[in-house]
Amino acid sequence: MLSDERVSPDREAGPTHAGTGLLCVRDLQASYGGVRALRGVSLTISDGEIVAVLGSNGAGKSTLLRAVSGTLALQGGRIDGGRIELAGHSLIGLDPAEIARAGVVQVPEGRRIFAELTVEENLRAGAFGRARRDGRANAAEPVFELFPRLHERRRQQAGLLSGGEQQMLAIGRALMASPRVLLLDEPSLGLAPRLVDKIGETIRRINSDGIAVVLVEQNAAMALQIADRAVVFDVGQIALEGTASELAASDDVHERYLGLGAGGPQVGEVEPLTPVTGRRQAQALTVSEVTVRFGGLEALSGVSLNVEAGSTHALIGPNGAGKSTLLNVLTGVYTAASGSVRYGDAVLTGLRPSRIAALGISRTFQNLALSPTSSVADNLLLGRHRLTKAGFVSAGLRLPSARREQAQQERIVAGIAALLDLDSQLDHPLGSLAYGDRKRVELARALCAEPTLLLLDEPVAGMNAEESQRMARTIIQVRETLGISVVLVEHDMAFVMGLADRVTVLDFGRRIADGEPDEVQRDPEVLRAYLGFEESQEESQT
Repeated sequence: MLSDERVSPDREAGPTHAGTGLLCVRDLQASYGGVRALRGVSLTISDGEIVAVLGSNGAGKSTLLRAVSGTLALQGGRIDGGRIELAGHSLIGLDPAEIARAGVVQVPEGRRIFAELTVEENLRAGAFGRARRDGRANAAEPVFELFPRLHERRRQQAGLLSGGEQQMLAIGRALMASPRVLLLDEPSLGLAPRLVDKIGETIRRINSDGIAVVLVEQNAAMALQIADRAVVFDVGQIALEGTASELAASDDVHERYLGLGAGGPQVGEVEPLTPVTGRRQAQALTVSEVTVRFGGLEALSGVSLNVEAGSTHALIGPNGAGKSTLLNVLTGVYTAASGSVRYGDAVLTGLRPSRIAALGISRTFQNLALSPTSSVADNLLLGRHRLTKAGFVSAGLRLPSARREQAQQERIVAGIAALLDLDSQLDHPLGSLAYGDRKRVELARALCAEPTLLLLDEPVAGMNAEESQRMARTIIQVRETLGISVVLVEHDMAFVMGLADRVTVLDFGRRIADGEPDEVQRDPEVLRAYLGFEESQEESQT
């Protein structure tokens, strides 16, 4: 066990590839249950360095941070092999508090602050991680200097802060432990674009005080602008590494983030399926000059796009670009400040979500919105709710008409499950299924509402390559079998470019590109938005 005295950094540490440095990870193996999440990962962080960790959802980035911070077991994971050392001292086997006292502190994804406590109380909670008791009283002063807004609101409940302020508080609370290595997991996730730049500036200022930073980030443009070096994860392994500028100009990174040359998922020939409830009559979707404001902030600024009936239309962009906001407008969750949305002859603008669903618009969610303890069949039956005619009383009394309708709904659900190859799992509790199968249940439940327009929010987030290919095949089969339209939001660019007929790109709430996949992939504005790299691919090769 480490003592309360901080371990001393090796100031003469050589370059990271030589195996020396402040924080060293060697041949790290980790898993969740029987699923291997990290496969021989080796990474060294030098004193005072910023290293960006990039990659698709489910590639192993967050698992790396959890392993280093000692929180992996709290997420049901375990370290199966390898070494993690801070200045030569092993961190494996220490609990998170001991690792924090040693000088390694994590800010987890999702801004997990104590909502009922004040800002000051949250910060004091972070100070318990300090190796020494002396200095705790004045520890908040540098945090308030870094984040003056927190000083203004120091006596306010943390749950009442804005998303950006909560992220400031989460970082500030970590700084109260006086870290030598700060682990940041998706600090820009869900923040407005102008706040993303502020987070980048904040990370630079923290690093200027001599704190090494490991930055896990989907916003590659921001990460590569502030990092010294970067690594790209792929299926639990480091696939690429180099200086930030090298990776920003790398064709391999362009391919991973924009699908250039990838050719999309290899799904092979897709056989049409027998529709369960008949083919649908998809309509054209027209979004015209839609603007959405939250307070004084514009989350969408005059966005327009057209989705042709029966097509697959991708909506892409960095974190905070406005993609989820637009999906929420399409489903009636958010109301546009100006502009209009039409689906066929129907005006969606101003309609309640239930009315929009009744017009044939259904969606999936990035984070599974399913009941893990209920069976697959029961989860799918929930998707049939709006199409059920039996009232509460007749269903409760099990009247003949209600029993007949229940049997019909169960037959339809079974047919949709068969469409997605889930029929053998209908009686299984959802929580017992593999992650990829649970994502397929989410898609099946959306189809149970008999949509003509299907909105898919990150359908392959967290999936491995095999699961992604299977999902691609399913989406193609569903679209062609049912004759529906698909709007697809996804970070996996090879997946997107292989499925989409047309792509719209958002950045900072504005449309920066719209066209067929080939032209969008090579658009200089798209390269800049994703990678902070303004030259075209052809120019970078000359």
